[in-house]
Amino acid sequence: MQAIDYFARTLPARPRCANDPATDNRIRSRAKALAYRLVEPNTAGSLRWLAFDVDRPTAALDWEDCHVPAPTIVCQNPANGHAHLLYALSAPVARTSAARLKPLHYAEMIEHSLRTALQADRGYSGNLVKNPACGYWRVASWADAYALDDLADNLTLVPRTLRPANDDIAGLGRNCETFERLRRHAYSAVRRFWAPGGEERFLAHLLTVTADLQVDYMMPLPLAEQKAIARSVARWVWRTFDPHTFRRIQAARGRRKGRKRKAELLPQVIAMRLAGHTQRDIATTLGITQPTVSNWLKGLRNE
Repeated sequence: MQAIDYFARTLPARPRCANDPATDNRIRSRAKALAYRLVEPNTAGSLRWLAFDVDRPTAALDWEDCHVPAPTIVCQNPANGHAHLLYALSAPVARTSAARLKPLHYAEMIEHSLRTALQADRGYSGNLVKNPACGYWRVASWADAYALDDLADNLTLVPRTLRPANDDIAGLGRNCETFERLRRHAYSAVRRFWAPGGEERFLAHLLTVTADLQVDYMMPLPLAEQKAIARSVARWVWRTFDPHTFRRIQAARGRRKGRKRKAELLPQVIAMRLAGHTQRDIATTLGITQPTVSNWLKGLRNE
């Protein structure tokens, strides 16, 4: 079956695999892993398969009633009908690159839409999937690998910012949320490490912060993904922000803030000045400095 061959070819070189995850979840070579019932389909840094756990006896077929694209592979438990639905991606999506978050956000919206429509298990991490090549599961293939746009064209995508506040963060949402929160923290924290040897200490700090963020998720990110995200953010922020760049950004923000404040207060300054108030009175009333009032009024005379 062509889809199973694609699954085998795209497995990590040394994936985790198991027959019973509680007792023998280990890293093995790809050739050996293909004989186990459960196997890791993606690497820590690259997403090639979207996986969903549907715990219904009709899981192998009712995806059509859910009005979603056909899965590439369905692996069904012959004992109870529960199944893993696997969607192959024709091009991998990086999930540990701070410089390329847009494709990850796009993939997360697609994953969220599929999981919601399929009513799939929100606690399922997708780190181990039923292995279609091992011969144990009832397997069916319905589609080739998808481009992200092809999946998106048949789904209703909802950005994370427009979802309910109590919406669980699952699947790729954990990667996106971890990235965003870690980046915001790193932008301000990096200033504390601008010293010799600071890059290594900055990375160690972000590793700790990344681990702390996982307490907010139903299923924490695997340690390998946490490390990859922390390294990516540390490398990107360290190379992008230095003392000179930071001062330039702060100065630009200050100018924008100053222009906005002037636009808001200048009419009041003019009105108070025409009413006979001194510059000092105007400054005190409006919460600005007297030199600022003077400069604004001088600017009007020079226009």
